[in-house]
Amino acid sequence: MPKRYQIGSKAPDFDFSTPWGEKKNFYADGGGRKKALFFLRYYGCRVTQLEFRDIAAESAKFSSRGAKLYVVLQSSPETIQGALKQDDIDFELICDPEGELYRLFDIGYAPLGYFIKSLPGDYKRSERFEKRIAEASELGITHGLYEGNEQQLPAVFVIDENQKILLAHYSADITDLPDVDETLKYF
Repeated sequence: MPKRYQIGSKAPDFDFSTPWGEKKNFYADGGGRKKALFFLRYYGCRVTQLEFRDIAAESAKFSSRGAKLYVVLQSSPETIQGALKQDDIDFELICDPEGELYRLFDIGYAPLGYFIKSLPGDYKRSERFEKRIAEASELGITHGLYEGNEQQLPAVFVIDENQKILLAHYSADITDLPDVDETLKYF
């Protein structure tokens, strides 16, 4: 049964597929190194595209510290193959279009209506969300294919060589993620 993992918990093991058809096991992969595991939403999401771009630009920092970096997306392998080449990234990209890993790590969902601009009552989107959407627009990033659960929240985990969780960040909204430098403090 899924549960929210805490610092000090043992991370679950799982098998995964890359967009290029490789089948791997999480614990076996990476040769006993610390691991950063970023759960984003799906590749078509503008905020996810920004986060993915930021992670990709800084990914060498993980390997320079002896760590292995993983990014999980709800996107299908076909979507990723249409957007990226395997050589475009230097980290493991995991396709989880059925949301199995999101459920395994008990990563929740944004409130119903989060993406609607004008809601009745007190509901308001975060300033960071509005800022990231504006940033995406300025960069010409447009929304792509909708995949997975539209309300899916992201999360970030840092896992040591013994499968112990050093960081378990469950996001409060789709922009609530530690950046690469914050995550690197655990390496």
